[in-house]
Amino acid sequence: MSSGSRISTGSSNQRVYKEVLCDCELPSRIRTSKTKDNPGKKFRVCPNSLEWIDEEPENMKPIAEDTLSDIADYLKQVLEDVASVREEVKQLKVMIQILILLVIIKVMFWG
Repeated sequence: MSSGSRISTGSSNQRVYKEVLCDCELPSRIRTSKTKDNPGKKFRVCPNSLEWIDEEPENMKPIAEDTLSDIADYLKQVLEDVASVREEVKQLKVMIQILILLVIIKVMFWG
């Protein structure tokens, strides 16, 4: 199995794991059962299946807290960049509309 680039967080008593690909090549996550019948038992879940696991795969080690902080900082920066790009797109749309209007005026009045 190869590791993915996403992370999954659970409630405060669950560990945080890297997402890995399932045998069906879709992202899967390790979860911990909270049912009366299987309390604390780990299982893997993906869009196609759910299977109990006896031990964590090697590539499912917990992510360190400082790594989560780095990821959060990175995501904040990405969101700021996205907001900036959206503003630039708005300005470009206005400029394009003005240019189109000028071309129409030129064609209508100056042929």
